[in-house]
Amino acid sequence: MMNKTPIIINACTGRMGKELLAATLNEPDAELISAIARQGHPMVGTDVAFLVGTEPQGIFVGDDLSQALSQDKIVIDFSLPEYSIRSLNQAVAAKAAMVIGTTGYSPEQLQQIENAAEEIPIVFAANYSIGINSLIGLVKQATQLLGHKSDIEIFEAHHKHKKDAPSGTALALGEAVAEERGKKLSDIAEWARHGESPRQEGSVGFSVMRAGDIVGTHDVVFALNGEVVTLRHEAQSRQCFASGAVVAAQWLEGKAPGLYSMQDVLGL
Repeated sequence: MMNKTPIIINACTGRMGKELLAATLNEPDAELISAIARQGHPMVGTDVAFLVGTEPQGIFVGDDLSQALSQDKIVIDFSLPEYSIRSLNQAVAAKAAMVIGTTGYSPEQLQQIENAAEEIPIVFAANYSIGINSLIGLVKQATQLLGHKSDIEIFEAHHKHKKDAPSGTALALGEAVAEERGKKLSDIAEWARHGESPRQEGSVGFSVMRAGDIVGTHDVVFALNGEVVTLRHEAQSRQCFASGAVVAAQWLEGKAPGLYSMQDVLGL
């Protein structure tokens, strides 16, 4: 009988935290070891069943990640950058693997993640859905075919509470375009347009919507003379992200230290 992958859900009371709890509990080859919330959260001490609407699980929300950590555990973290980095440092101290879905890091924080990957195995991705990661591959192919003769624009829409813009997924799609063009995204991205600002040749334009409770929509548009090709992914629930993160945690078990992507997990 195979051992189940032992998983800790960090920031378990947030939107994604609840989805991650449900996805872990529903995965027969994974085991929810612990669920962590911020100190002082009113749900600390309650059964995780209250967060996911199930029968009592006998697993109670805690507020001390360091107590739950050990070398064989895998932390899944979808939180906020500062909190996530503190959790990462605790994971490094415990030699525990980590799946990171947090976005909006500063360059300095991204460097901390790279440094941590020298000590522990980390899967770090802006988006864990299988569909989005397939889209990234399709964008690379489309850029090879159309990139030299088209204007490329990336549009993304998310709920009004999302703090970072453009989304980490939109940036990943832009990086895919830039990589195929042999460029740095920072050199070709147009983040905003207003007034008299004609389109720069070879640029990649970004536009953002924050409204309502939109889960996540991403379009990559290749505009040619007389025709337009659009590649789109629309997330209809957060379940696709949570399920992908659990798959990543299972894949990460037993891996050597290093910084891995969801593309690595899926073998794309």
